[in-house]
Amino acid sequence: MDTSTDWLAQLPLEIISMILSQLSIHSLVSFGATSRNNFRYHILGVKRLHLAVFNRPLDAHIAFMDRGLSNDSKTSDDLSQVHQIQVVLPGSSTQFDVPLRDYFEKNSGTKRGKQKYAALMSDKQFGDLLSVEQTIRAQNEKFSQMVYRYGASLMELEFLAHDLSNEGAMALGASCGSKLRHLGLRFQHPHVRDGCLISGRYWANPAPASSAWNYLIGIGPGAKEISMSNLESLVLERAGITPWQLRMLIKRNRTLEVLKLRTCAAVKPEFVNWLGGMGIPDYEGEIPRQEGEPAPGASLKILWLENCNGIYSKNKKFHGKSQDVDSGLDWVRGLVGLQSLSFRECKNIDANAVQRANEAIWHIPELHAPRIASLSDSLIEVDPEYA
Repeated sequence: MDTSTDWLAQLPLEIISMILSQLSIHSLVSFGATSRNNFRYHILGVKRLHLAVFNRPLDAHIAFMDRGLSNDSKTSDDLSQVHQIQVVLPGSSTQFDVPLRDYFEKNSGTKRGKQKYAALMSDKQFGDLLSVEQTIRAQNEKFSQMVYRYGASLMELEFLAHDLSNEGAMALGASCGSKLRHLGLRFQHPHVRDGCLISGRYWANPAPASSAWNYLIGIGPGAKEISMSNLESLVLERAGITPWQLRMLIKRNRTLEVLKLRTCAAVKPEFVNWLGGMGIPDYEGEIPRQEGEPAPGASLKILWLENCNGIYSKNKKFHGKSQDVDSGLDWVRGLVGLQSLSFRECKNIDANAVQRANEAIWHIPELHAPRIASLSDSLIEVDPEYA
């Protein structure tokens, strides 16, 4: 070790970690490059990592600025610095695969075949789809490299990109599955305009369902020992996770207190009913909930379900009876520990019904109901000079 840093060897690892966690990411990486021992030490200083991987620096800036669900991690009392890292993908990483191009060219010996290949390459929808897939693969490759390096020391991790792949999920589960306390996977960036995307509508719906999420719950080839198990806070935006996958993830993280989901495919009646203790076993081998047993979501303190149109409140006329007030949302009753509940932008939930149910039954201190539409919402103000 460099003699100028010999004093570090005399300190406990906890103190070393505390000191290094106050450095900026540039200073930390520079310190780690000075020696082999210091490289190992610098990893201890990265406890809170927010990583944005996009094709342009501007996209990463916008993604960090426009995070839909505010960070409410359980490590917020940690004095260590949040390290924000922006990774810009090289241009070649989002171009067509060389093997794919070679395959078409080798199998296009005829004039007609070459014409078909040229037509396919000029098809904008095919090009967009291929470019998005390659972008996701390149993003997760960079994400995996960072997670394999710093995962052992991370307590808080956020990944801002297009989607999660098998490679990224496997790295996440294998490297920081037991120590991580806050996980944010943010794949909704409405103000990012990528050349390979058709329009901003790409961000409007949940990502397609994927087997990648199985690696976070210990299911899949070689995934038995890699899963998330001690999360206290989970934030998912535009995630293609299914209701069953999300249920398994919550079951494995019994310490979970903060759950924020935005534009997620998993937010459906079957999931929220289970969360509130109203679900019934829907697959063989699942143990039914016993009478008096707390609901799976009873330990949650914060639950935000935003821009999720898979859940709804039933339109029943209110007659002053408490059992009718929260019709369709009666699963909330099982979430006895809730201090904050949000239904922002949930189009199929009646704002008035939510307000009445909270006053009569739930009594949740912080409630964000869907915005109540008014006549003014459909009016456009016009300058008289241009009328």
